[in-house]
Amino acid sequence: MRRPVHRLAMAVVVMTGVMAGVLPLSPAAAESRHLVGTWSAASDRLTTDDRLLAPIGGQTIRMVARTSVGGSGLRIRLSNVFGVVPVTFKSVHLGLQAYGAEIVGKTNRPLTFGGRASVTIRPGQAVWSDALPGKITGRQDVVISAYVPTTVEQVTGHDRAYATTYLSTPGNHAAGESGEAFTTTSLQWYFLDRIAVTADGGIGSVVALGDSITDGTGQGNDANRRWTDYLYQRVGQLPAKKRVGVLNVGIAGNRVLYTGVGPSALSRFKRDALSQPGARTIVVLEGINDISRGEYTSAKPLIEAYKKMIKLAHAKKLRILGGTLTPFYGYSTWTEEREEIRQEVNAWIRTGKAFDGVIDFDKAVRDPAYPAQLAAAYDHGDHIHLSDAGRRRLAYTVRLSHL
Repeated sequence: MRRPVHRLAMAVVVMTGVMAGVLPLSPAAAESRHLVGTWSAASDRLTTDDRLLAPIGGQTIRMVARTSVGGSGLRIRLSNVFGVVPVTFKSVHLGLQAYGAEIVGKTNRPLTFGGRASVTIRPGQAVWSDALPGKITGRQDVVISAYVPTTVEQVTGHDRAYATTYLSTPGNHAAGESGEAFTTTSLQWYFLDRIAVTADGGIGSVVALGDSITDGTGQGNDANRRWTDYLYQRVGQLPAKKRVGVLNVGIAGNRVLYTGVGPSALSRFKRDALSQPGARTIVVLEGINDISRGEYTSAKPLIEAYKKMIKLAHAKKLRILGGTLTPFYGYSTWTEEREEIRQEVNAWIRTGKAFDGVIDFDKAVRDPAYPAQLAAAYDHGDHIHLSDAGRRRLAYTVRLSHL
């Protein structure tokens, strides 16, 4: 039992300010530091359906997010991009998770926005907080508590967080460290879409754009077993100067060309991928929903969309890596014609030389004896989504030197 307590104790130290004996940065070093994304979630419009028990309002939302790369001056971004009315946050705090809705003692601190405790975000807008003094390490479970005083029925958020969010009884409980007031839970993130830290100039972030395979379908709640989580486990073992932030902007059900479950990947590419702070590399693993649910007769529409993403990334001087589409034989919508299109898309990704690099996810998880289907060990059971072993396999297919 000592190791978890020790980790939390260390977390308290790094969150409370500059450690004793650490000299201030020189002007040159300060100039080389920049904002780098350490966590992200792709936003969509949430509605008051069965998965959202009631409109948000008059209560405090307490959300948990796990950082990737560490740094100083942590900031969060709150989004009202899909809202239709202004949303006010009267009090926002950030601390470290003890367990559930409980926060580690003396780590819960107020966030400000332009020096103020309260912020109102207009429809279509997003706002960054001011920097929180002190340092935070990578792979910390941070807790963001936000008091929303008025009712919001059209909420901007992320539907399948696979992480527990805690909703309070009426009132402002953002500053409290106890979890007693948080009597209701959800599996969505509300309003929060980015967390960033200030890090050395050589450190950047990799953005994973995708659908449910990237979003994490198949993992247990609060398990943090997305393939991007496994990727950061690898990255976190590198020397500090070689680490990168790993940002997941997958949306389950998302398509490259069709706006349905979330905006199409092509239409959200600038907001969710290109505009991430410190972004250096983008990994695209998306298109299987277009094929499995669409009526395409060739791979051409998807290929043209990938080319547009590549052009946009290169215009921002970002690297973009293409992930081959994983098998789905046995899934309810599989047909031979759709399999031919998947193979055409993968052949172009592998040989087209348009992407800056290729990650052959298909080869990594397919059944060698029958390449149209997932290997049994990597199949979650529905023949399209991956098991924990499959998501881990994706992470270990990535060449870290390409990030």
